[in-house]
Amino acid sequence: MARPITSSEFAQQLDRLAHRHAEPVAGFFGPGSITWQINRDSVTYIGGLRALLMQIAHPKVAQGVADHSNYKEDPFGRLFRTFDTVHDLVFGDRETAMTAATRLHSVHQRVGGTLAEPVPWPHTRKYAANDPELLRWVYATLVDSAMVTHRLLLPDLEPHEWERYYQESKIFGQLCGVSPDDLPRTLPDFRVWMRQTVDGPTLHVGDTAREIADAVIKGPPLMYPLRPSNYVLAAGMLPGRMREAFGLGWSLPVRASYTFGVLATRTLMRNVPLTLRSLPVARRAERRCANPVLRRAA
Repeated sequence: MARPITSSEFAQQLDRLAHRHAEPVAGFFGPGSITWQINRDSVTYIGGLRALLMQIAHPKVAQGVADHSNYKEDPFGRLFRTFDTVHDLVFGDRETAMTAATRLHSVHQRVGGTLAEPVPWPHTRKYAANDPELLRWVYATLVDSAMVTHRLLLPDLEPHEWERYYQESKIFGQLCGVSPDDLPRTLPDFRVWMRQTVDGPTLHVGDTAREIADAVIKGPPLMYPLRPSNYVLAAGMLPGRMREAFGLGWSLPVRASYTFGVLATRTLMRNVPLTLRSLPVARRAERRCANPVLRRAA
């Protein structure tokens, strides 16, 4: 895997990416993209807990969270900050998206350290948030979780639409600092890579990851009523190997609760108009793109 790129190298890559893919008002995606179609729906973000737990299954990601966040006091803080950045990258105009990408790279430049616990693979114990391997894994968990959640709770897309979504996601990945050369070429290739990574030796859930997961699933005291549903959601949506690694039970009551929750959510989504499910940031972006004054000015 390549070395982390410098800030100046990232700025040059970002400028080239903007020249190829971005428009002043619509940004890097726009109303006609599958990315907007999927990410505008609030139900997609139910998969956020799955994405976060999958991320910290990589020991270096878990150590970065432990060392550089206050997850014990604010267990959902990293998740919410991630979504804020994703919204700027996906729904922002060109300037907003590029500013968010630059800010994200700059923050990652300051995140690094050493693993506190041994891991069963012969890699360096040093970690850096801008390590291409870690960037790729975090990107992959976000994209994969969005697809899994959409297919679980909403009407499925056609295979060519999913392929288009994956190809668009490579632009999102590059905004996050991932080199397109490090990404699988097609969606089937991506799915094979995800399966191999989940089943392979790279991921290892240690004490640090389990401690973070426990804090996130339990949440702050004021969210105590959500703890059972968070547990069921995590147990149900994670791949089986990860569920076991995090010590999440898959008993009959948990399976039944998960199945009922999925069916109830599917039924609810069929009866709630998309206009009510759409994120406010997505609605603002659509109004911005429909504004003739802004389009002429661009």
